[in-house]
Amino acid sequence: MGSTNAVQLRRGLVTIATLLCLGLFLSLGNWQLQRGYAKAAIEQSVAQNKEQLQEIPQLPLVDASTWRNKRVTLLGHYDSSRQFMLDNQIRDGRVGYNVLTPFYVKPWQAWVLIDRGWLAQGASREQLPAVAVNTDEQEIMGAIYVPYAKAFSLGEIAEGEDYDWPRRVQFIDFAELGKRLELELQPFTLRLSAKVKDGFRRDWQTSQMPAMKHYGYAFQWFAMAAAVAILWYLHSFRKKKKK
Repeated sequence: MGSTNAVQLRRGLVTIATLLCLGLFLSLGNWQLQRGYAKAAIEQSVAQNKEQLQEIPQLPLVDASTWRNKRVTLLGHYDSSRQFMLDNQIRDGRVGYNVLTPFYVKPWQAWVLIDRGWLAQGASREQLPAVAVNTDEQEIMGAIYVPYAKAFSLGEIAEGEDYDWPRRVQFIDFAELGKRLELELQPFTLRLSAKVKDGFRRDWQTSQMPAMKHYGYAFQWFAMAAAVAILWYLHSFRKKKKK
């Protein structure tokens, strides 16, 4: 009787563990699947807006997120005296910065951060690379980038004193960066087109991980769930067969 109860208890624990694993693996698979759908929508949006140039009706935008990845032109001038260097940006295994330069949009009397592209870190981290830019009035072109979530960091947003320019920053927070510039920034950056001068490397990435990679991870999680279910079935079937 005692041995029978022990066997039943063991089977029950195995079944519970199997159900927990199934729930976890299926949830992770579904999560990766949803991430894949979202990334596919982003990639489709980028493809649709790649060549189409749109005109901004006004600044500030009523809802900046509806303009994500859309290509626009802006008329105004750069402020070269106060620029940000977005830290820890990797290209081809090399560490560097994305150069963020304030741009005064003349028609709307508004300020936008222009992402002028990636620039490799110099021989010494202590010395920032040169980021000169033409400050004459000009028309620039690029794609609007609106972050999908607010950046998370345990540290300070910027390094150095307030009078040190350009300034190295760890993430983009438009309100905080605006305070350091003593002006109000629009809640998006303009990723400068490769066709426009005064930029650096501009092979813009819509995402660090494409949709297909998320689908691949989802398949792996679903496959693991299927394997667990098959192992549980074979284990239970063999036990019944021995009886």
